[in-house]
Amino acid sequence: MQINSTSQNTSLDTQAIASKQPVQNTTQSKTDSPLTTTQPSQSSSSDSVTISAQAAELSSQAQSSSKEAETLPVKPALPNDGEKVENYVEYKKAKAQYQIYSDMAGIVTGNSQGMSASTAYYLSNNDDARAAVVDSKAQQQQISTMQTYVNTTQSIDDWY
Repeated sequence: MQINSTSQNTSLDTQAIASKQPVQNTTQSKTDSPLTTTQPSQSSSSDSVTISAQAAELSSQAQSSSKEAETLPVKPALPNDGEKVENYVEYKKAKAQYQIYSDMAGIVTGNSQGMSASTAYYLSNNDDARAAVVDSKAQQQQISTMQTYVNTTQSIDDWY
């Protein structure tokens, strides 16, 4: 099988490929070039490409076995009717709920080391829980202030 194409303007590289000559960089000086012409040829030239029998066979197989694209369902079906996904979602919910309860217990008892993002989100969306945390923190602040007062007055009493 032979494919022929006619082009009006071919570059030096294309001419070198067609004539099986080594391709030279066009920025070289004119005396180093093995080609005799320095400008692209204005006459039409014929390029030919030969395709092997194996390539032609593969091409015909690809064209004959082309299928139309399958359309996917609007809502994908979950494997096992989504049981594993539902179990995982329930696990994540339980884990976040435990984290919130743990953080809240730490805040109320005064042993908190901070709070997680899930607790902060829960408090930002739950007015009653936020009020309870604010009241707890205010009470802890009052206790801390009273302990500081007791420690200060004891040290003053020790001086007299």
